[in-house]
Amino acid sequence: MRVAILGYYGFGNLGDEAVLWAMRAHLQEALPGVEVWVLSADPAWTENVHGVHSLPRTNLRAVRRLFRSSHLVCSGGGSLFQDVTSWRSPLFYGLLHELARGRPILVYAQGLGPLRRRVSRAVTRKAMQSACRITLRDEDSALLLRQLGVQRPTEVVCDPALALPAAGGVREPMLAVCVRPWQDVPWSGLVEALRTAARASGLPVRVVCLHRRADLPMATRLAEELTAELAVPSTPQEAFGLLGRAQAVVGMRLHALVLAAAAGVPFVGIAYDPKVSSFANSLGMPWVPSHLPDPGKVARCVADLLREAGAGERLRRGVRALQTLARRPAQAAAAILGVRG
Repeated sequence: MRVAILGYYGFGNLGDEAVLWAMRAHLQEALPGVEVWVLSADPAWTENVHGVHSLPRTNLRAVRRLFRSSHLVCSGGGSLFQDVTSWRSPLFYGLLHELARGRPILVYAQGLGPLRRRVSRAVTRKAMQSACRITLRDEDSALLLRQLGVQRPTEVVCDPALALPAAGGVREPMLAVCVRPWQDVPWSGLVEALRTAARASGLPVRVVCLHRRADLPMATRLAEELTAELAVPSTPQEAFGLLGRAQAVVGMRLHALVLAAAAGVPFVGIAYDPKVSSFANSLGMPWVPSHLPDPGKVARCVADLLREAGAGERLRRGVRALQTLARRPAQAAAAILGVRG
């Protein structure tokens, strides 16, 4: 049995790679013996890191052949249909949905939006209508889907990476910080907020870069300003281990928070996008808006989490309650293919 996966893979974004890591594991649990193929910008890297088959995502002739030979096409996870980082994104993934027509398409724990352009909304509506089943990462995505007028079986699940096995290793006396470039983030305010948080925690800082191509200049500058260690993991497994050894995590990147949660590490979100605040709220973890990162509030949030003896266990209970949902898309894949667990 062959399953093809399309998404933002092979670009070095370890958040997306963590989602793929979890997807592969969950699909193999639900579909024993499944042959997984992944569209990637770097097929050799994807095959080496994830142990799957891979081909170039821009070789549309090869992609069409793969889809035709697959029993199921999984679209996602991650945020594919959004036009904030690029207006091309929904157009490209809409084209891939067109190439997959005739095969069952499962939208796999995707986060939809924002969709600011009329053409983006039209393409997304058509792509979602081509799916036989839709699983979404959060309620905001489900609301957007309803606003688009899509009529397809839909289920709200959660990020697949929440059901990764807990990271091993001993906790270190360290505050992990993960940032990303964003237009409305005041640099001096962000640095002061993180410096104040580090001072309040009494812990040394480790700046963890989850997307070398996009984040490294900012992460390097931040590490210099905070006189902190800079860590640039090369695989999602390495990133998970680094974040899982921290006492607490302060992060802008959604998957810095997801991986922290999966490892039972309390976190503070810096919300540049509603998906960050939504995820923090789902687990009762604090967050601050990225355009106004109040140093006092960030420091208080970090200090309160470190002072709360049961913060880690409270987080783990919340994560355990969501892990069944994290596996639901893979179970939906099995149901589509008529495989009983």
